[in-house]
Amino acid sequence: KENMKMKKLNQIFNYKLEIFNPKKNTEKIKKLLKRLKNEFLEKINNWEKYKPIRGKIEDFFKLCKDGLNMRDIHKYTHDSVKRTVYLNVFLAGLITLQGYTTKTALQKLAEM
Repeated sequence: KENMKMKKLNQIFNYKLEIFNPKKNTEKIKKLLKRLKNEFLEKINNWEKYKPIRGKIEDFFKLCKDGLNMRDIHKYTHDSVKRTVYLNVFLAGLITLQGYTTKTALQKLAEM
């Protein structure tokens, strides 16, 4: 949300129930969660920097979904789904290696 205050966002974070397990190393878990929270809050403060990157990622997924027919995968076995997804990710990688790395090139390719 645009109007969410950082103080309110900071209050949302809670420890996992795992923290109350006496067999676990709770200090290590607390340090990890605190570090993750701080990194998240830092990135939220600088979200403008990540906006162009997010657009490229969305265009890449649009290419995979629309251009490579990954929107609905109609397969009956787990192995056939894996093969289809692996092949499509491989093809998407080849497409980006061929030079389709800009936002406009990916958009044009996805809309073909």
